[in-house]
Parts: sequence; structure tokens; C-alpha cells
Amino acid sequence: MFNLQQHEIAGVIAQIIALPFIIMSARKWWLANQSLQWPNTNGVVVKALNNSISKTLEFLYSYDIKGTVYEGKKPFFANSFKNLKGKRMHDLIEKYPEGKQMKVFYNPSNPKISTLEPGRKDGVLTALLITSLLFVAGFVSQHYPNLLFDFID
Repeated sequence: MFNLQQHEIAGVIAQIIALPFIIMSARKWWLANQSLQWPNTNGVVVKALNNSISKTLEFLYSYDIKGTVYEGKKPFFANSFKNLKGKRMHDLIEKYPEGKQMKVFYNPSNPKISTLEPGRKDGVLTALLITSLLFVAGFVSQHYPNLLFDFID
């Protein structure tokens, strides 16, 4: 049977927790970079930005591609919209008023994926780095505990 030490268990748990976040952040980073080459179409803001009491982003835009209407819920790829406060949120609210016509950049392979600001990826790289560090720390803890203990001492 398995006879794992505490540091090995902690390492496995850290890797299991970090891996899905690494995948999600890497996907957002990749999509944001790819969006720089995506085609665009005309779209309209259906529901203007609103930072509700629940601190969730309430926003909706629609766009049409070959007769099919799609909707987007976020103006750009970001790790989180919960940290948008003050001037940054105010600027976005003014930038995307209800009824505004704008260009929507969409993934030609999957038009459901779109953005209003190609290439923008607020906080995505930071999230990717932090979760990758957590994963590496878990790996080191599991496979090379002496390195970790030497680093702590």
C-alpha cells in the first residue's frame, strides 16, 4: 500500500489544485494572443457594464455572423473582473454604454468565443505564473523534499 509522508501528500494536493487553474489561465492567455489575428464583425452592447452589489460583472453584447446571433459576456480576457474598481471600472462603464456599436473580434473556428479588445489579458499572466509556482512547489515537495527543507532553512 502507499506510505506517503505529509510533504508528499501536500505536494500532490498542491499540484491537483493548481493544475486546473494553470489550464484555464493558459487558455485565456492563448485566446487573447490569438484574438489579435481574428476577423471582426459589427456588434452592439445589449446590457451596459454594471458592477453590481454582488461584485459580478454584468455585461452583454451581441454580434451576427452569417445570420447566427452570438452573445459575449466579457469585453476582454481577464483572470478576474472582481478587482476592477474605481477609475478602471468607471473607464470601462463609459467605454461600453448600452446601445453602443463596436467591432467584435471572434474566433473563426468557434464564433461563440469573442472579445471587444483583442490581445488584452488583464491578470492572466500573473495568475498563470502564481499557479505554476504552486504546481512546481508541490512537485518539489513530493519528489525532492530536501530541496524544499533546505530552502526553508
